[in-house]
Amino acid sequence: MKSKMIFLITAMIIAATGCNNFETLNTDPSRSSETQPEFLLANAEKRATDLMYDTYFNGRIGMELSQYWMGTDKTSDGRFLFTNDGLWTGLYAGPLMDLQEIQNYYNRHPQESNPHTIAVAEILKAWIFHVLTDVYVDIPYTQALNGESTPQPVYDRGQDIYTALLASLKKQADVLTNTPSGAIRGDIVANGSAQKWVKIANALRMRIALRMADVKPAEAKLVIEEAAKNTLTDVSQDVFFPYNVATTTNRFPYNDVERPLVEFAVTSTLVDYLKSVNDPRLPIFARPDETNGKYIGKVYGTEANSPTMIGLSKPGVIAYSGAAKGYIITYAEIAFIKAEAAARGMNVGTENAESLYNAAVTASMTQWGVTDPKVISTYLAEVPYNAGNWKNVIGTQKWLALYMQGIQAWMERLRLDIKKPNGDLLFIPPASGSLDPEVTDVPKRLKYPSGSRASNAANSEKAAKNIGGDTQAVKNWWDTL
Repeated sequence: MKSKMIFLITAMIIAATGCNNFETLNTDPSRSSETQPEFLLANAEKRATDLMYDTYFNGRIGMELSQYWMGTDKTSDGRFLFTNDGLWTGLYAGPLMDLQEIQNYYNRHPQESNPHTIAVAEILKAWIFHVLTDVYVDIPYTQALNGESTPQPVYDRGQDIYTALLASLKKQADVLTNTPSGAIRGDIVANGSAQKWVKIANALRMRIALRMADVKPAEAKLVIEEAAKNTLTDVSQDVFFPYNVATTTNRFPYNDVERPLVEFAVTSTLVDYLKSVNDPRLPIFARPDETNGKYIGKVYGTEANSPTMIGLSKPGVIAYSGAAKGYIITYAEIAFIKAEAAARGMNVGTENAESLYNAAVTASMTQWGVTDPKVISTYLAEVPYNAGNWKNVIGTQKWLALYMQGIQAWMERLRLDIKKPNGDLLFIPPASGSLDPEVTDVPKRLKYPSGSRASNAANSEKAAKNIGGDTQAVKNWWDTL
């Protein structure tokens, strides 16, 4: 399967760069048994994004725990009984190993070493490891990806992984800025631009630092204030894998190109809030039900034997598009980070929290195709910034802006404990009750996968003990609410 995927990625690179570059991309026949770094990089970018937007890992887990969607054909996931624990294995055995193999390749062929390609691989690894540690807390990190030399890696503390990821991202940004290097070949996400990867590294630093701001405020402030000086500044710089409809193998992982999709409905949590503030993104995030022409969300956590598909709004056309963007991080998120940072008293430039908040909302609107200045201005008047209630004001709008980025929205829900700006509850417990006796409102993490518990029993058991038990009720180290 992996060789097939690399073959397909190779075809993508050739198609994207044109026939004139075929010779420069062709594999050296003297090393036919090795996969070249450019193909490993392209394969890792696509495979990682495929997993982040997988029907189950994003749709059943991320989109449901962030309370955007609810299953229509299957509702146990919305009640916290998950049946697929392959996110861990998929990320470790797939894109992370591809990215590690880039370094391994250059170790075997030091004369070909490309510092910028290595830096990009490390930035992507930081993105993936951050997702893994947020989802599971303590995970293999320092001894991970060593192959047969370390078949049973230790689990590092989540807090230590955060420190290491921030240090690595800073290092890679410095390498990309100050170290001469050859071209970054095979990069589909940023088209080989070292300058764009510096901005991406700093954007990820800001995301990671803000998530720990309530536990390590001084460290978070230092990182955010520095990284904010050179990061994403416009929606045109959004970071994503560019899916398209033309090729079956390069479509967005969950799309309705070949059949209508009815496995999910948007929740009443999302629909009702969008309606309450006259949000112009409603017809983008959801579609009216075909039987009545109305926007009606499904009550979150409703049992399967309740009405499931008829009379409910399904996710919007863009969400199901074969050409939907596989976002890694967006300018809108960075603008919201800056707004929150300013509200917390950090120095992220000359603009105040209110103007940064307005810029963030505007960026999200633009990202989703709402560009009429009058429409945006009217909406901002409907959801004005309030310095005394910045957490809920920023939190609700950031939640909306992260639509389709299920795992990230789930983590922000946990970090901020978001409520509506008026103080009312935004999220509800599953209407038909939780199927996890230890969790009533929302899981704080996922359990370690059964395969890891079996193959690395001693270390996974130790990790479970260290975090307080391998349950979905255990909070991440940064989750103080």
